[in-house]
Amino acid sequence: MDQATAEKNLSRMAKVIQMTPFMKHLGMEFLEGAEGYAKLKLHYQDENSTMGKALHGGAIASLIDTTGAMAAWTTAEIATPKYFGSTVGVNVNYLSGAIGEDVFAEGRILKRGKEIIYSDVKVTNGEGKLLAQGTVVYRIVERGAE
Repeated sequence: MDQATAEKNLSRMAKVIQMTPFMKHLGMEFLEGAEGYAKLKLHYQDENSTMGKALHGGAIASLIDTTGAMAAWTTAEIATPKYFGSTVGVNVNYLSGAIGEDVFAEGRILKRGKEIIYSDVKVTNGEGKLLAQGTVVYRIVERGAE
C-alpha cells in the first residue's frame, strides 16, 4: 500500500469507528495508526460499568477485538468494496480493574499471512498501568478471491 493510500485508509478507519453503532455506543475513538499498529481510546461511560464504576469486562473485550481488527486493517483498505474482514477469535486476559476512567488499547500485528492476521493488544489506563492483554485473530479476504 503506497503512502497516500495508507493515509486515506487511516482516515477511513477513524470514520468506521465513529459510524459503527456498537463502537459508537461503547464510546470508542480511533487515535492513531501506522502499518501493523492501531491505538484506540474507550471513553468511560457509566453504561459500560459494573457496581462501583468498574469497567465491564465485555467492554474491554470489545475494545481488544476492535483494536486488533484495526491493526489488521492497516494492511488492507477498510470500507472499500475490495476487501471483507471478520474476527476469527479473541482471547482476553484481565490483569487489573479500571475504575471510572478512560482506557487505551494498542494493537500490534504479530504475524500477517495471506488472509489471517494475528495481533497482540494491550489495554492500559491514562497512567500506563496494564489492565488487560489479548490476542485477536482476524481474517481479511479480497472479494472474489474465495
